Amino acid sequence: MTSDAAAPSYKALLGLKPARRLALASVPADFSDWLDYAAVIALVVFAWGEGPYVMALLALALSLPYVVVGPFLAVIVDHAPIRTVLVISNLGRGLATLAFAFVDQTFVLLALVFLRGCIDSAFTPARQAAIQATTPEALRGHANGLHQAINQTSKIAGPAIGGLLLAVWQPQQVFLFNAVLSGVAMLLAATVIVPTRPVSDAPKGKFLTESLKGIAEFRRSTKLLIALIFSSCAYFAFFLYDALIALLADGFGFDATVFGFSIAASGFGGLIGALVAGRVAERRPILTMSLAAMVSGTTTALLASAALLGWPVQVAAFLLVLGFMGGATAFMLVPYRTIVQREAPPDRIARVFATGEAVIVGSMLSAPLIGSVIASQWGTPAAFLAGGVMLVLLGVVTLASVLRP
Repeated sequence: MTSDAAAPSYKALLGLKPARRLALASVPADFSDWLDYAAVIALVVFAWGEGPYVMALLALALSLPYVVVGPFLAVIVDHAPIRTVLVISNLGRGLATLAFAFVDQTFVLLALVFLRGCIDSAFTPARQAAIQATTPEALRGHANGLHQAINQTSKIAGPAIGGLLLAVWQPQQVFLFNAVLSGVAMLLAATVIVPTRPVSDAPKGKFLTESLKGIAEFRRSTKLLIALIFSSCAYFAFFLYDALIALLADGFGFDATVFGFSIAASGFGGLIGALVAGRVAERRPILTMSLAAMVSGTTTALLASAALLGWPVQVAAFLLVLGFMGGATAFMLVPYRTIVQREAPPDRIARVFATGEAVIVGSMLSAPLIGSVIASQWGTPAAFLAGGVMLVLLGVVTLASVLRP
Protein backbone atom coordinates (compact mmCIF):
# COMPACT_ATOMS: atom_id res chain seq x y z
CA MET A 1 0.00 0.00 0.00
CA THR A 2 1.35 3.36 -0.93
CA SER A 3 -0.89 5.56 1.17
CA ASP A 4 -3.32 5.54 4.05
CA ALA A 5 -6.16 6.05 1.60
CA ALA A 6 -5.27 2.77 -0.06
CA ALA A 7 -5.05 0.87 3.24
CA PRO A 8 -7.74 -1.75 3.93
CA SER A 9 -10.67 -0.14 5.73
CA TYR A 10 -14.45 -0.14 5.83
CA LYS A 11 -14.39 3.12 3.89
CA ALA A 12 -12.35 1.46 1.13
CA LEU A 13 -14.74 -1.52 1.14
CA LEU A 14 -17.86 0.64 0.84
CA GLY A 15 -16.15 2.58 -1.93
CA LEU A 16 -16.56 -0.53 -4.11
CA LYS A 17 -19.99 -0.48 -5.75
CA PRO A 18 -20.55 -4.28 -5.84
CA ALA A 19 -19.52 -4.69 -2.19
CA ARG A 20 -21.68 -1.73 -1.15
CA ARG A 21 -24.74 -3.05 -2.98
CA LEU A 22 -24.24 -6.57 -1.61
CA ALA A 23 -24.12 -5.19 1.94
CA LEU A 24 -27.20 -3.09 1.25
CA ALA A 25 -29.09 -6.15 -0.04
CA SER A 26 -28.11 -8.05 3.12
CA VAL A 27 -29.90 -5.56 5.39
CA PRO A 28 -33.51 -6.47 4.48
CA ALA A 29 -32.52 -10.11 3.95
CA ASP A 30 -31.16 -10.48 7.50
CA PHE A 31 -33.90 -8.39 9.10
CA SER A 32 -36.57 -10.55 7.48
CA ASP A 33 -34.93 -13.64 9.03
CA TRP A 34 -35.16 -12.32 12.57
CA LEU A 35 -38.62 -10.80 12.11
CA ASP A 36 -39.80 -14.16 10.79
CA TYR A 37 -38.33 -15.88 13.83
CA ALA A 38 -40.10 -13.54 16.25
CA ALA A 39 -43.43 -13.87 14.42
CA VAL A 40 -43.24 -17.67 14.19
CA ILE A 41 -42.53 -17.94 17.94
CA ALA A 42 -45.41 -15.56 18.71
CA LEU A 43 -47.81 -17.51 16.50
CA VAL A 44 -46.83 -20.97 17.79
CA VAL A 45 -46.57 -20.14 21.51
CA PHE A 46 -48.93 -17.25 22.19
CA ALA A 47 -51.61 -17.68 19.53
CA TRP A 48 -51.71 -21.47 19.19
CA GLY A 49 -50.57 -22.36 22.73
CA GLU A 50 -48.05 -25.02 21.70
CA GLY A 51 -45.55 -26.38 24.20
CA PRO A 52 -41.99 -27.77 24.46
CA TYR A 53 -42.55 -30.64 21.99
CA VAL A 54 -43.47 -28.31 19.14
CA MET A 55 -40.69 -25.89 20.10
CA ALA A 56 -38.19 -28.74 19.83
CA LEU A 57 -39.56 -29.60 16.38
CA LEU A 58 -39.33 -25.93 15.41
CA ALA A 59 -35.66 -25.87 16.43
CA LEU A 60 -35.06 -28.89 14.20
CA ALA A 61 -36.99 -27.32 11.31
CA LEU A 62 -34.76 -24.24 11.61
CA SER A 63 -31.49 -26.19 11.83
CA LEU A 64 -31.74 -29.38 9.78
CA PRO A 65 -31.89 -27.75 6.31
CA TYR A 66 -28.27 -26.64 6.71
CA VAL A 67 -27.23 -30.21 7.56
CA VAL A 68 -29.25 -32.35 5.16
CA VAL A 69 -30.03 -30.04 2.22
CA GLY A 70 -27.46 -27.24 2.10
CA PRO A 71 -24.46 -29.32 0.92
CA PHE A 72 -26.47 -30.61 -2.06
CA LEU A 73 -27.97 -27.26 -3.07
CA ALA A 74 -24.45 -25.84 -2.95
CA VAL A 75 -23.64 -27.84 -6.09
CA ILE A 76 -26.21 -25.76 -7.96
CA VAL A 77 -24.96 -22.57 -6.34
CA ASP A 78 -21.41 -23.28 -7.52
CA HIS A 79 -22.50 -23.83 -11.12
CA ALA A 80 -25.12 -21.07 -11.44
CA PRO A 81 -24.49 -17.32 -11.80
CA ILE A 82 -24.14 -15.95 -8.27
CA ARG A 83 -26.46 -12.98 -8.78
CA THR A 84 -29.16 -15.31 -10.14
CA VAL A 85 -28.96 -17.45 -7.01
CA LEU A 86 -29.16 -14.37 -4.76
CA VAL A 87 -32.25 -13.12 -6.58
CA ILE A 88 -34.06 -16.48 -6.76
CA SER A 89 -33.28 -17.43 -3.16
CA ASN A 90 -34.61 -14.10 -1.86
CA LEU A 91 -37.71 -14.59 -4.00
CA GLY A 92 -38.12 -18.11 -2.61
CA ARG A 93 -37.70 -16.97 0.97
CA GLY A 94 -40.28 -14.25 0.39
CA LEU A 95 -42.81 -16.69 -1.07
CA ALA A 96 -42.30 -19.12 1.82
CA THR A 97 -42.80 -16.29 4.31
CA LEU A 98 -45.92 -15.20 2.42
CA ALA A 99 -47.27 -18.73 2.79
CA PHE A 100 -46.82 -18.51 6.58
CA ALA A 101 -49.58 -15.90 6.66
CA PHE A 102 -52.19 -18.34 5.35
CA VAL A 103 -51.41 -21.37 7.51
CA ASP A 104 -53.59 -22.46 10.42
CA GLN A 105 -52.00 -25.82 11.31
CA THR A 106 -48.82 -26.29 13.33
CA PHE A 107 -47.25 -29.06 11.27
CA VAL A 108 -47.92 -27.29 7.99
CA LEU A 109 -46.15 -24.23 9.42
CA LEU A 110 -43.22 -26.38 10.54
CA ALA A 111 -42.97 -27.84 7.04
CA LEU A 112 -42.89 -24.33 5.56
CA VAL A 113 -40.24 -23.26 8.09
CA PHE A 114 -38.15 -26.23 6.95
CA LEU A 115 -38.72 -25.27 3.30
CA ARG A 116 -37.67 -21.67 3.95
CA GLY A 117 -34.56 -22.98 5.70
CA CYS A 118 -33.75 -25.09 2.65
CA ILE A 119 -33.94 -22.02 0.45
CA ASP A 120 -31.83 -20.06 2.92
CA SER A 121 -29.23 -22.85 2.86
CA ALA A 122 -28.63 -21.84 -0.78
CA PHE A 123 -28.73 -18.08 -0.11
CA THR A 124 -26.04 -18.10 2.59
CA PRO A 125 -23.33 -19.90 0.53
CA ALA A 126 -24.24 -17.71 -2.46
CA ARG A 127 -23.62 -14.61 -0.37
CA GLN A 128 -20.23 -15.98 0.69
CA ALA A 129 -19.40 -16.68 -2.96
CA ALA A 130 -20.48 -13.12 -3.83
CA ILE A 131 -18.22 -11.66 -1.14
CA GLN A 132 -15.29 -13.67 -2.49
CA ALA A 133 -16.02 -12.65 -6.08
CA THR A 134 -16.61 -8.93 -5.48
CA THR A 135 -14.06 -8.15 -2.76
CA PRO A 136 -10.28 -7.86 -3.08
CA GLU A 137 -8.49 -10.30 -0.80
CA ALA A 138 -7.12 -7.51 1.40
CA LEU A 139 -10.67 -6.36 2.18
CA ARG A 140 -12.38 -9.72 2.77
CA GLY A 141 -11.89 -9.53 6.52
CA HIS A 142 -13.64 -6.16 6.50
CA ALA A 143 -16.40 -7.56 4.27
CA ASN A 144 -17.07 -10.46 6.63
CA GLY A 145 -16.95 -8.12 9.61
CA LEU A 146 -19.48 -5.81 7.96
CA HIS A 147 -21.87 -8.63 7.05
CA GLN A 148 -21.60 -10.12 10.53
CA ALA A 149 -22.30 -6.65 11.97
CA ILE A 150 -25.42 -6.40 9.78
CA ASN A 151 -26.55 -9.80 11.03
CA GLN A 152 -25.90 -8.84 14.66
CA THR A 153 -27.80 -5.57 14.22
CA SER A 154 -30.70 -7.57 12.79
CA LYS A 155 -30.47 -10.00 15.71
CA ILE A 156 -30.76 -7.10 18.17
CA ALA A 157 -33.30 -4.94 16.38
CA GLY A 158 -35.28 -7.61 14.52
CA PRO A 159 -37.00 -9.23 17.53
CA ALA A 160 -37.45 -5.79 19.14
CA ILE A 161 -39.13 -4.40 16.02
CA GLY A 162 -41.05 -7.65 15.74
CA GLY A 163 -42.31 -7.20 19.30
CA LEU A 164 -43.49 -3.68 18.50
CA LEU A 165 -45.23 -4.85 15.32
CA LEU A 166 -46.84 -7.77 17.15
CA ALA A 167 -48.27 -5.29 19.66
CA VAL A 168 -50.45 -3.82 16.90
CA TRP A 169 -50.48 -6.54 14.22
CA GLN A 170 -51.29 -10.22 14.11
CA PRO A 171 -48.35 -12.56 13.33
CA GLN A 172 -49.86 -13.13 9.88
CA GLN A 173 -49.56 -9.42 9.11
CA VAL A 174 -45.90 -9.48 10.19
CA PHE A 175 -45.35 -12.34 7.73
CA LEU A 176 -46.80 -10.20 4.94
CA PHE A 177 -44.44 -7.37 5.90
CA ASN A 178 -41.51 -9.81 5.92
CA ALA A 179 -42.42 -11.04 2.47
CA VAL A 180 -42.17 -7.45 1.25
CA LEU A 181 -38.74 -7.16 2.92
CA SER A 182 -37.56 -10.25 1.04
CA GLY A 183 -38.87 -8.66 -2.15
CA VAL A 184 -36.79 -5.56 -1.43
CA ALA A 185 -33.74 -7.77 -0.80
CA MET A 186 -34.39 -9.51 -4.13
CA LEU A 187 -34.53 -6.20 -6.02
CA LEU A 188 -31.34 -4.96 -4.36
CA ALA A 189 -29.57 -8.26 -5.07
CA ALA A 190 -30.46 -7.86 -8.73
CA THR A 191 -28.31 -4.69 -8.84
CA VAL A 192 -25.15 -6.45 -7.59
CA ILE A 193 -22.66 -6.90 -10.42
CA VAL A 194 -20.76 -10.13 -9.74
CA PRO A 195 -17.77 -11.01 -11.94
CA THR A 196 -18.02 -14.29 -13.80
CA ARG A 197 -16.27 -17.05 -11.93
CA PRO A 198 -13.50 -19.02 -13.65
CA VAL A 199 -14.70 -22.31 -15.10
CA SER A 200 -13.14 -25.39 -13.51
CA ASP A 201 -11.08 -27.65 -15.75
CA ALA A 202 -12.09 -30.68 -13.70
CA PRO A 203 -14.66 -32.93 -15.40
CA LYS A 204 -18.14 -32.85 -13.89
CA GLY A 205 -19.25 -35.97 -12.07
CA LYS A 206 -22.55 -37.22 -10.74
CA PHE A 207 -24.54 -34.95 -8.45
CA LEU A 208 -23.52 -36.82 -5.28
CA THR A 209 -19.87 -36.82 -6.36
CA GLU A 210 -20.05 -33.08 -7.03
CA SER A 211 -21.54 -32.44 -3.58
CA LEU A 212 -18.63 -34.25 -1.93
CA LYS A 213 -16.06 -31.90 -3.48
CA GLY A 214 -16.66 -29.50 -0.62
CA ILE A 215 -15.38 -32.15 1.79
CA ALA A 216 -12.38 -32.75 -0.46
CA GLU A 217 -11.29 -29.13 -0.04
CA PHE A 218 -11.08 -29.56 3.73
CA ARG A 219 -8.83 -32.59 3.15
CA ARG A 220 -6.68 -30.57 0.76
CA SER A 221 -6.20 -27.50 2.96
CA THR A 222 -4.86 -27.96 6.49
CA LYS A 223 -5.82 -24.40 7.36
CA LEU A 224 -9.42 -25.01 6.28
CA LEU A 225 -9.57 -28.21 8.30
CA ILE A 226 -8.18 -26.58 11.44
CA ALA A 227 -10.66 -23.70 11.07
CA LEU A 228 -13.59 -26.11 10.66
CA ILE A 229 -12.65 -28.30 13.63
CA PHE A 230 -12.13 -25.18 15.73
CA SER A 231 -15.48 -23.66 14.74
CA SER A 232 -17.39 -26.91 15.33
CA CYS A 233 -15.91 -27.32 18.81
CA ALA A 234 -16.39 -23.62 19.61
CA TYR A 235 -20.06 -23.64 18.67
CA PHE A 236 -20.60 -26.84 20.63
CA ALA A 237 -19.08 -25.11 23.66
CA PHE A 238 -21.25 -21.99 23.15
CA PHE A 239 -24.47 -23.98 22.93
CA LEU A 240 -23.73 -25.92 26.10
CA TYR A 241 -24.82 -22.78 27.96
CA ASP A 242 -26.42 -20.43 25.44
CA ALA A 243 -29.98 -21.50 26.29
CA LEU A 244 -29.27 -21.28 30.03
CA ILE A 245 -28.45 -17.56 30.29
CA ALA A 246 -31.88 -16.81 31.77
CA LEU A 247 -31.32 -19.41 34.50
CA LEU A 248 -27.87 -18.02 35.27
CA ALA A 249 -29.31 -14.51 35.54
CA ASP A 250 -32.02 -15.82 37.87
CA GLY A 251 -29.37 -17.54 39.97
CA PHE A 252 -27.65 -14.18 40.50
CA GLY A 253 -31.00 -12.76 41.64
CA PHE A 254 -31.69 -10.77 38.47
CA ASP A 255 -35.18 -10.38 37.00
CA ALA A 256 -36.56 -10.71 33.47
CA THR A 257 -35.68 -7.11 32.66
CA VAL A 258 -31.99 -7.74 33.35
CA PHE A 259 -32.19 -10.91 31.25
CA GLY A 260 -33.55 -8.85 28.37
CA PHE A 261 -30.72 -6.37 28.78
CA SER A 262 -28.22 -9.24 28.87
CA ILE A 263 -29.38 -10.49 25.46
CA ALA A 264 -29.08 -6.95 24.10
CA ALA A 265 -25.62 -6.59 25.67
CA SER A 266 -24.47 -9.85 24.08
CA GLY A 267 -25.80 -8.72 20.70
CA PHE A 268 -24.20 -5.29 20.99
CA GLY A 269 -20.90 -6.90 21.95
CA GLY A 270 -21.20 -9.12 18.89
CA LEU A 271 -21.82 -6.07 16.71
CA ILE A 272 -18.74 -4.21 17.98
CA GLY A 273 -16.70 -7.40 17.92
CA ALA A 274 -17.63 -8.08 14.29
CA LEU A 275 -16.49 -4.63 13.15
CA VAL A 276 -13.21 -4.88 15.07
CA ALA A 277 -12.60 -8.49 14.00
CA GLY A 278 -13.03 -7.44 10.39
CA ARG A 279 -9.98 -5.23 10.74
CA VAL A 280 -7.69 -7.97 12.04
CA ALA A 281 -9.14 -11.22 10.65
CA GLU A 282 -7.30 -11.06 7.34
CA ARG A 283 -3.79 -10.94 8.83
CA ARG A 284 -3.66 -13.85 11.31
CA PRO A 285 -7.12 -15.48 11.31
CA ILE A 286 -6.33 -18.71 13.18
CA LEU A 287 -4.25 -16.86 15.78
CA THR A 288 -7.17 -14.43 16.25
CA MET A 289 -9.63 -17.32 16.70
CA SER A 290 -7.36 -19.08 19.21
CA LEU A 291 -6.80 -16.01 21.38
CA ALA A 292 -10.52 -15.13 21.27
CA ALA A 293 -11.43 -18.63 22.46
CA MET A 294 -8.97 -18.43 25.34
CA VAL A 295 -10.21 -14.99 26.43
CA SER A 296 -13.90 -15.85 26.00
CA GLY A 297 -13.51 -19.18 27.76
CA THR A 298 -11.65 -17.62 30.69
CA THR A 299 -14.33 -14.94 31.06
CA THR A 300 -17.13 -17.52 30.92
CA ALA A 301 -15.40 -19.79 33.43
CA LEU A 302 -14.83 -16.89 35.86
CA LEU A 303 -18.51 -15.91 35.67
CA ALA A 304 -19.52 -19.52 36.26
CA SER A 305 -17.11 -19.82 39.19
CA ALA A 306 -18.59 -16.71 40.79
CA ALA A 307 -22.04 -18.30 40.54
CA LEU A 308 -20.84 -21.65 41.91
CA LEU A 309 -19.09 -19.98 44.88
CA GLY A 310 -22.02 -17.70 45.62
CA TRP A 311 -20.10 -14.50 44.98
CA PRO A 312 -22.32 -11.45 44.32
CA VAL A 313 -22.17 -9.95 40.83
CA GLN A 314 -23.48 -6.48 40.08
CA VAL A 315 -25.87 -5.96 37.17
CA ALA A 316 -23.42 -3.73 35.31
CA ALA A 317 -20.65 -6.35 35.63
CA PHE A 318 -22.99 -9.12 34.43
CA LEU A 319 -24.02 -7.12 31.37
CA LEU A 320 -20.40 -6.20 30.65
CA VAL A 321 -19.34 -9.85 30.76
CA LEU A 322 -22.20 -10.89 28.45
CA GLY A 323 -21.23 -8.15 26.01
CA PHE A 324 -17.61 -9.26 26.15
CA MET A 325 -18.61 -12.88 25.48
CA GLY A 326 -20.69 -11.80 22.49
CA GLY A 327 -17.80 -9.78 21.09
CA ALA A 328 -15.37 -12.68 21.48
CA THR A 329 -17.74 -14.91 19.51
CA ALA A 330 -17.44 -12.56 16.54
CA PHE A 331 -13.65 -12.85 16.74
CA MET A 332 -14.08 -16.56 16.03
CA LEU A 333 -16.77 -16.38 13.33
CA VAL A 334 -15.39 -13.59 11.13
CA PRO A 335 -11.91 -15.13 10.73
CA TYR A 336 -13.43 -18.53 9.89
CA ARG A 337 -15.36 -17.09 6.95
CA THR A 338 -12.30 -15.15 5.85
CA ILE A 339 -10.30 -18.39 5.77
CA VAL A 340 -12.98 -20.11 3.69
CA GLN A 341 -12.95 -17.30 1.13
CA ARG A 342 -9.16 -17.31 0.99
CA GLU A 343 -8.68 -21.07 0.72
CA ALA A 344 -11.70 -22.27 -1.29
CA PRO A 345 -11.50 -22.16 -5.12
CA PRO A 346 -14.16 -19.84 -6.61
CA ASP A 347 -15.86 -22.74 -8.42
CA ARG A 348 -16.29 -24.67 -5.13
CA ILE A 349 -16.73 -22.06 -2.43
CA ALA A 350 -20.48 -22.66 -1.99
CA ARG A 351 -19.87 -26.36 -1.43
CA VAL A 352 -17.01 -25.67 0.97
CA PHE A 353 -19.07 -23.18 2.96
CA ALA A 354 -22.20 -25.38 2.98
CA THR A 355 -20.17 -28.41 4.08
CA GLY A 356 -18.70 -26.37 6.90
CA GLU A 357 -22.15 -25.12 7.91
CA ALA A 358 -23.47 -28.70 7.95
CA VAL A 359 -20.66 -29.88 10.22
CA ILE A 360 -20.95 -26.87 12.55
CA VAL A 361 -24.75 -27.01 12.85
CA GLY A 362 -24.62 -30.79 13.25
CA SER A 363 -22.18 -30.44 16.14
CA MET A 364 -24.42 -27.82 17.75
CA LEU A 365 -27.59 -29.92 17.77
CA SER A 366 -26.66 -32.10 20.75
CA ALA A 367 -25.06 -29.34 22.81
CA PRO A 368 -28.22 -27.85 24.42
CA LEU A 369 -29.34 -31.30 25.56
CA ILE A 370 -25.92 -32.10 27.02
CA GLY A 371 -25.80 -28.66 28.66
CA SER A 372 -29.21 -29.21 30.24
CA VAL A 373 -28.08 -32.58 31.61
CA ILE A 374 -24.98 -30.97 33.15
CA ALA A 375 -27.13 -28.18 34.60
CA SER A 376 -29.67 -30.57 36.06
CA GLN A 377 -26.96 -32.69 37.69
CA TRP A 378 -24.53 -30.05 38.97
CA GLY A 379 -26.34 -26.73 38.58
CA THR A 380 -26.62 -24.15 35.80
CA PRO A 381 -23.17 -22.59 36.43
CA ALA A 382 -21.56 -25.99 35.79
CA ALA A 383 -22.69 -25.89 32.16
CA PHE A 384 -21.11 -22.46 31.76
CA LEU A 385 -17.95 -23.71 33.44
CA ALA A 386 -17.78 -26.74 31.13
CA GLY A 387 -18.24 -24.56 28.05
CA GLY A 388 -15.67 -22.01 29.24
CA VAL A 389 -13.04 -24.64 30.02
CA MET A 390 -13.65 -26.29 26.66
CA LEU A 391 -13.09 -22.95 24.89
CA VAL A 392 -9.83 -22.34 26.76
CA LEU A 393 -8.52 -25.81 25.91
CA LEU A 394 -9.63 -25.38 22.30
CA GLY A 395 -7.76 -22.09 22.04
CA VAL A 396 -4.60 -23.54 23.61
CA VAL A 397 -4.57 -26.64 21.37
CA THR A 398 -5.27 -24.62 18.21
CA LEU A 399 -2.61 -22.07 19.09
CA ALA A 400 -0.10 -24.85 19.71
CA SER A 401 -0.88 -26.39 16.31
CA VAL A 402 -0.29 -23.02 14.63
CA LEU A 403 2.95 -22.26 16.45
CA ARG A 404 4.36 -25.76 16.03
CA PRO A 405 7.51 -25.60 13.85
